[in-house]
Amino acid sequence: MTVCGLARLDGADVRRAALTAMLAASARGLPAARGVHLDGVFGAVTAADTDDDPTPPVADDEAGLVVIADLEPRSVGPRRTPPVAPLVAGRAACAAARTITVVWEPTRCRLLLARPSGTRTEMITWTDGRVFAFGTELDQIRAAGPVAGLGGGSRPRWLARGEVLAVRVPARRRSQRLVVVPSRATTGLARDAAPCQ
Repeated sequence: MTVCGLARLDGADVRRAALTAMLAASARGLPAARGVHLDGVFGAVTAADTDDDPTPPVADDEAGLVVIADLEPRSVGPRRTPPVAPLVAGRAACAAARTITVVWEPTRCRLLLARPSGTRTEMITWTDGRVFAFGTELDQIRAAGPVAGLGGGSRPRWLARGEVLAVRVPARRRSQRLVVVPSRATTGLARDAAPCQ
């Protein structure tokens, strides 16, 4: 499995084009079968390593919890996406995986990344304080550079085997409110035209 993504620490939305560019930088190129998840300040894209297993391992539930993990042994034929319900234990879910795991908890605005001790798959991260990028290949992180302003003094960081990293992501930045000012002929207070949130 290959996975990469972004979390916008500045509250801006993640763009699909940025995720596609990161996945296309992978050694295998841009696969036809891929899973994409966009959730405002968080976005991730994933693909299977082999052509005989084209189902990208992305699962989400009604509450918005997203788990990206390859929890089942590979077999010939279509593979089922693992159910999310047994995986909601956060760190326990990460520890149970045989490969790298990404968990996005939108209600807590928290991103968990795990690299179990038994896996050879890399998990690489980079941040400049505005954008947090992650991926299984260094070229994926480099591809986030134009979006994230990669360069300067920041260097990518490799997660150690057995490491779990939790990243707190600020809530999505709200759009500016539009205030309608009544004309002189209209009486009453100005109303906020933006919906309540």
